[in-house]
Amino acid sequence: MKNILLIILFIFTSLGADIAIIKSVKGSVEIKRIYDILPVKVGDLLNEGDIIMTKEDSSVGIIFDDGTRLSLGAKSYITIERYIFDPQNSKFAFDLNMTRGKAIFESGKFGVVAPKKVKFKVPDGIIGIRGTKFYVDVR
Repeated sequence: MKNILLIILFIFTSLGADIAIIKSVKGSVEIKRIYDILPVKVGDLLNEGDIIMTKEDSSVGIIFDDGTRLSLGAKSYITIERYIFDPQNSKFAFDLNMTRGKAIFESGKFGVVAPKKVKFKVPDGIIGIRGTKFYVDVR
């Protein structure tokens, strides 16, 4: 019985692990997390699966655990589909899906350690990250 409780506790603490932090917010920004839509403020933590939505005249700055920086402009909509940064076990995955808006992406340690494991999806394709910084405008 004790082992079952430990396994259940491990599963629940593994879900929704914090992977990024909100560093700046201008205007109205929201996170869609499972069934909730939450207003964003500086210091909020992001999880895998979160959808970040910026309204008109709004922007948000995000820093991921590896130091990657993502800035979103007005009317942006992006999903953090996957984020695994585990250099000790050589496990890496960073998948973002942007359906609209503007973004500036600047890779952190991912750009050095595992650049081929970063995917930035847009409606008409996927951007493979080989450099360190780029700008995206999805209309």
